[in-house]
Amino acid sequence: MLEKNQKIMSVTKPEGDGAKVKRLFPTNNYDSLDPFVLLDQFFVEPPNEFAPHEHRGFEAVTYMLEGSFWHRDNQGNEAEVQAGGVQAFNAGSGIVHSESPGEGDLSRGIQLWVNIPRKEKNSEPYYHRIPAEEVPEQKQESLKVRTIAGPGADLELIADVIFQDVEIAEGGCFNVQLSNNHQGIIFVIAGEIQAGEPGEQLKEDEGYLLSAGSTLEIRSLSPEARFIFLAGEPLGDPIRIRGSFVE
Repeated sequence: MLEKNQKIMSVTKPEGDGAKVKRLFPTNNYDSLDPFVLLDQFFVEPPNEFAPHEHRGFEAVTYMLEGSFWHRDNQGNEAEVQAGGVQAFNAGSGIVHSESPGEGDLSRGIQLWVNIPRKEKNSEPYYHRIPAEEVPEQKQESLKVRTIAGPGADLELIADVIFQDVEIAEGGCFNVQLSNNHQGIIFVIAGEIQAGEPGEQLKEDEGYLLSAGSTLEIRSLSPEARFIFLAGEPLGDPIRIRGSFVE
């Protein structure tokens, strides 16, 4: 378990065939936060893509922020996910897939890898797509929260995980209250926020790792800010990354 809250910075790097990601982890600065293996914001413009490649041993969630993405795999699945939509798969014993942008100038989104228990590593792979209009959304005057995974969401992951897209205007407030069994992550993708009083100031592309039991208020320091909020119960299994496999 994480001992105390920690600020980290994403690293920009090439990925796939001509794509770019801003990777919060794993990097040379920070590995992973159980049960979370990898967290990227990706940027892909046609004709660049993520060509066919194999995954094993984890669940992957792709949440589209802009544009659209085509998913194709060796299980016979082929689907396009529009902005605001979600696609996920359990790689299990092995799945070969590709991802390519739809029509338009830029496809941008969040990709999250979540570890699965060792006993599930050889499970049958499966794919799940959720259209944008089926993602639960709560709105207040200065706050909008979309829940990709967690209470009320259609997406069910093996690990106990909450995944939310939070947009907050100046004057708005988002409250975080983690249980003693959950660790959390904030990844700022637009604007600037303050996490806690007086708290940590976080800018675009920066992250904040939250230890179990953390309680804090998040406020915008810019006219509008947007961040990804994650919370998860650690599995307690070592996370061993071997290229595109998690053993």
